[in-house]
Amino acid sequence: MGALLSSAAALALGLSAAADRLQRYPELGLALELPARLEPRQVPPEEAELLLLHAPADAPADRIAPLTQRVYRVEGRGLEAAELEAWVGRRFRSASVEPARAVRSRFGRSPLRLEGTHVVNDEERSLFVHAWVGAGDTVVFVGECAPRLLRRERRTFERVAGSFRFFEPVETERVRARWEQRYRRTRLPFVEERVAVAAALAEGWSVTDTEEAIVLFHGADRSPVPDGLARALTAIRRRLASDFPGDRPIDTLAVVRVCRDRGEYLTHGGSPATVGYFNPNVGELVIYDSRTVREGAVPMDHPTVRTLFHEACHQYLHQVTGGAAPHTWFGEGLAEYYAGARVVDGRVVAVDPLEGPRALLARAEVRGGLPALATLLTLDQEGFYADAARCYPQSYGLVRFLLTAGGGARRPEWEGLVRRYHDTLRRAWRAEAERSESARARARSAALAAALEGVRLEELERAVTAWMAGSGG
Repeated sequence: MGALLSSAAALALGLSAAADRLQRYPELGLALELPARLEPRQVPPEEAELLLLHAPADAPADRIAPLTQRVYRVEGRGLEAAELEAWVGRRFRSASVEPARAVRSRFGRSPLRLEGTHVVNDEERSLFVHAWVGAGDTVVFVGECAPRLLRRERRTFERVAGSFRFFEPVETERVRARWEQRYRRTRLPFVEERVAVAAALAEGWSVTDTEEAIVLFHGADRSPVPDGLARALTAIRRRLASDFPGDRPIDTLAVVRVCRDRGEYLTHGGSPATVGYFNPNVGELVIYDSRTVREGAVPMDHPTVRTLFHEACHQYLHQVTGGAAPHTWFGEGLAEYYAGARVVDGRVVAVDPLEGPRALLARAEVRGGLPALATLLTLDQEGFYADAARCYPQSYGLVRFLLTAGGGARRPEWEGLVRRYHDTLRRAWRAEAERSESARARARSAALAAALEGVRLEELERAVTAWMAGSGG
């Protein structure tokens, strides 16, 4: 219900943004006291119940924010104590909470309070949960922080939880109207999607549009980063569309979010071991500028751009196939292949080999420990990622072998293997009436069978292994 109203939007509506003052959110029908040291953060789109997210303005740039304050709305009959505890368990993995003393009822809502811990990125975090239970919904305030901060922050959490005010929601359209006016002056497609995404932005985020995508950037004003990444994104998507054209126009907007730093990326939901990820559930690609010194445009050969190319491949394939989920070797192998794209004057002029995987696969002891090709081709996500150190380079090596002239010239059936897989996956997935895991499995099986038609797997495996032992280029 509703989108995050940023501090800038609040000021535009004449709302207070003073230190430790009550902040009103008319479209949400609530107000609460927010400490001046906190700033609004972007609400991840997959968090359907999350209304507001705040973190310290001076949070470290290289790790997850030391504390956050969140506000959720759970629609439907108000939660009872056991239901609230179950909700916390679903929302926060590995959560362990117990009932705590709450304040008195107010505004026709009853309070419930839980305290405990949960684990995020292998770190234990303290949880403070205060629910305001109404007849038709439950508004839940969650304060969470590093355990060492709990003694200091509990008093703040208690004050914020007790400060809530509730009133009838008021439709607020000024922010949305501003974006609608902007896009009416363009000929860009996906206007409704662009307006919805832009209107939900937190303070400090900017928008850069391309024909097929919207690039959201949190960083310095007039930074060349978003324009540079938008041009790189356009280049890689054009190359992907040339190599793997769809059979119908893409009907969804590509959303790319560039976080301010690693700390914001982790707080948004990124993994500590990554620079970016694609979330197929909401169609959003999220990265951060991983340079040590973030000045000027990001060079096209920097790991940040390599990650953009990798994740853009996932995003494009998801769009062009209508959401089909390929075998992991195919998705990750192809994404790693296109991570080597070389862009000159806004165009991909070559796809260069990645030195890291190539050097790794050239080592005899590494090749000797790789899974059998028949095993790799049928691994599910869990099995693939459990052995990621071997499966990633092996998948990359296989796909690069099949897509380069040296690989294709040896056997005609090898040259078209990757394209046959993609085309069959798309057709088989769209032919399924339902969208279930069994449908995905059938589509993947059909794609793999078509890709391997006429292929002698043992011969292909020997050829790929020999190729890896050489230049692997």
